[in-house]
Amino acid sequence: MELKKISSQHREEMMEKADLLKALGHPIRLCILENLVLHGEKNVTEIVSCMDASQSNISQHLSKLRDMGIVTSEKDGNQVYYFCTNEEVRRLVEYLFGGNEEK
Repeated sequence: MELKKISSQHREEMMEKADLLKALGHPIRLCILENLVLHGEKNVTEIVSCMDASQSNISQHLSKLRDMGIVTSEKDGNQVYYFCTNEEVRRLVEYLFGGNEEK
């Protein structure tokens, strides 16, 4: 079977997916997303409490995820809550971690 040359539109879609996977390619970001997807919205303090990383480090990773359109933040009083808004990422995280209850 002969391979077809991909269209520029499909190439652009592949680039977007590759960028998305790069954003997920750091263990801390993946752990953040696992927590947000499987356990719901969290603030930075809650996220830091379940990881071995500083608050500034977690904040940098959250910023990257927000810039990529993977998470969104919402302010409630003096707290900022984060949640995963990208449906593709939600499905992927549920696939990777959803059936594994023991952490």
